[in-house]
Amino acid sequence: MQKTDKPGCTGLYTEALVAGKTIIVPKHSPVIEAYGYMEEAEALIARARMEVPQELVWRLERIQRAIRLLPAVLAGAIKPEDAVKPVIEAGEGLDEPGGWSLTGCGPGDPDIVLASVKLRAAERSISKAVEEGLVPRDLAEQLSAIITMISYTLYTIHWKLCSIHGGVTARESRGLLAN
Repeated sequence: MQKTDKPGCTGLYTEALVAGKTIIVPKHSPVIEAYGYMEEAEALIARARMEVPQELVWRLERIQRAIRLLPAVLAGAIKPEDAVKPVIEAGEGLDEPGGWSLTGCGPGDPDIVLASVKLRAAERSISKAVEEGLVPRDLAEQLSAIITMISYTLYTIHWKLCSIHGGVTARESRGLLAN
């Protein structure tokens, strides 16, 4: 199948907006993969919001907004700082995690952890896109910093769920490791 230069593209190629420029890339491009991972992460947080204790719903809503803004940052449609504010708000007042814990501390927790995994996959795709000359390095570094902030905040929310539901954390796991 041949590449088409027609706007909208068909077949195995598509348009992507990166840093304010429209580019035509294969549908398996790391740019397209990054957009997809971001959408998947946002959907996972939406589902988790339906299941977590009420005290965490607003935090996940802000994280969901931040994730929803990541594609706009990649596209060059908004400034990276616009995606940072909701992450900071979501993390305010949360206790620092005290180690590690097992996934599945309570309802919504697996989706929270999986959303973080998807965001890290997006970050790897963006890194690959830099190497392929599709994404400017400075933009990729800004996105990486935001993704790191979101992932850490998601981990603190995961940790909070573990403390609410009594999940296995590093403090209680010494017996598990000995067996």
